[in-house]
Amino acid sequence: MKTFKWRLQRLLDIREKQEESLRAELAALTEQTAALRGRILMEKAMLRSRLAELRQADGSQRIAQQQMFMQYVAAIDAQIAGLQRQLNTLEQQRKEKIEAIMAVRKFRKALERLREQAAAAYRRQVERAEQKEQDENANAAFARKMLV
Repeated sequence: MKTFKWRLQRLLDIREKQEESLRAELAALTEQTAALRGRILMEKAMLRSRLAELRQADGSQRIAQQQMFMQYVAAIDAQIAGLQRQLNTLEQQRKEKIEAIMAVRKFRKALERLREQAAAAYRRQVERAEQKEQDENANAAFARKMLV
């Protein structure tokens, strides 16, 4: 029996590799997103700790430090806003990657269904050919018996 060869197998292989590649890119984006979230949380925690230190200070020191702290807060808030914009950009890229993965997966699943259908049709065709050959052999054997 001949082996089943599907003519679209290379396309299916390419789609599988494309999906793997997109998954790797998604994992990298997810890692970057997590790192950025951690950095934002760290900056906010540092602000809270500095504010707690300022609350602990004496009244005379507190007034002088408060003005410097407000300038520091403004700079850190700008930095956090920039990090938040980067985070939003990464989140948008993640959503786009997920959509791309879903599209590739849908196409790959359709190709796999087509391959299964083609393989089933091939098996039916081979079985019919084998049955036809067996019938011909049986008819020939019967004809030989009749002639003898």
